[in-house]
Amino acid sequence: MNLKKRHRYQMRTYAIMAAIGCLVCFQSVRAGTFFPSSVEDGSKGDIAASLMGEETVKGVVEKSTKNKGSAGRTSECQTMENLNMYGETLTEEEKDILYKVVSMECDTGYEGSLAVISCMMNRTQSDKYSDDLMDVVTEDSQFTAYYDKETGTYPYVDRKPSEECIAAVDDALYKGKRNIPSYILYFRSSSYDYLNGYETYGQIGDNTYFYLTEDKYEMQ
Repeated sequence: MNLKKRHRYQMRTYAIMAAIGCLVCFQSVRAGTFFPSSVEDGSKGDIAASLMGEETVKGVVEKSTKNKGSAGRTSECQTMENLNMYGETLTEEEKDILYKVVSMECDTGYEGSLAVISCMMNRTQSDKYSDDLMDVVTEDSQFTAYYDKETGTYPYVDRKPSEECIAAVDDALYKGKRNIPSYILYFRSSSYDYLNGYETYGQIGDNTYFYLTEDKYEMQ
């Protein structure tokens, strides 16, 4: 299991532990055991301030929220990297292939292209697919825009992606931007409004997106 996938499971554990800790503290405060009901040197608030200090409290809040974007993750007051950003380096040739393949799958506008690359990126986070984005894109019988088995051709080769498509791909790769949930791993052209065995998420651009219930519970 790679680091990104391992982190997803660790975050679930941390969230459960944090929730238990908060519950214990809350019950302690209600019972009056967290701070004594009477002390010689001041009130509960005075003691809290003296133990932590205003600057310390402020620092914790700032450290916890600084640079926390829509896709950011934090744990134990530490700002984590944006886990949706692609951590591997792509060559110029690989990026060119990616732009063209995404463009062929959907180039109706920024949102349509973003949904396609988001789906591809979601697969790199799933145990069902490779961690490597280019392996996902070039996997056999997955994206006909890359290779069409029926014609034996690579349709993407002569494609000219729009500026909106390029921007969408770059935003997904380097800014971690997504417009579909992490459990959406499949799409078909919009002529398919139903896919046997799958739940329908909805249409974006000229594609309809689908998911499996098991993926929804595992990857959220």
